[in-house]
Amino acid sequence: MTATAATTAFPDRALPPARLTHRLGLWFAHAYVLGMCATVGGAYVFQFALGEHPCPMCLLQRMFMLLSALGPAMIIARSRKGAVGTAEFASGWGVAVASALIGSTVSASQVLMHVVPPDPGYAGALFGLHLYTWAAIVFLAAVLSAAVNLVLAREFQPLGSAQATPALRRAAGLTLTVLAFFAVSNLVACLFLQGLHWQMPGAPTAYRLITDLR
Repeated sequence: MTATAATTAFPDRALPPARLTHRLGLWFAHAYVLGMCATVGGAYVFQFALGEHPCPMCLLQRMFMLLSALGPAMIIARSRKGAVGTAEFASGWGVAVASALIGSTVSASQVLMHVVPPDPGYAGALFGLHLYTWAAIVFLAAVLSAAVNLVLAREFQPLGSAQATPALRRAAGLTLTVLAFFAVSNLVACLFLQGLHWQMPGAPTAYRLITDLR
């Protein structure tokens, strides 16, 4: 059997020993996914605890945050089965960059919509900044962090499932479950806000699905 065939048949067997940077790269993918989910979770606090209904642009920003998290989640899912190839690693972080860039244009557009005084802005604020402004900051940080991972791909690329620590193996299932929860819950929230209509109001004041079903 040739070396290439052996590597294909046993993706983890022919790999060099994993360095700390390889494990840190995978941990950072977990942190990225959970960070995006936590940001959406913060928006949930405003929506469900403070009663501030998100507008369509707010929901778009949530969707692009979750899409951005999907890239590193692909890397995490692949690392559970074997070595993550360079193309797979680049594709995962490429999805993160592209989604964050598109999401940032939505955030920037909403900022510009409310930037001229005396416009008070949409909904509440956190530390003096509205959520869409925070979203723009999060998207910028996401682009920069994903770019760093692409530049340092050789150091951060996970080598294989056999070289992962037990903590990393346990964390993989948890992180992917958290992302799935926020993806599904965000879709459900959109359904309740839009109801049985083709369009959602620019400034929702109620959950239209509940009203439609009454």
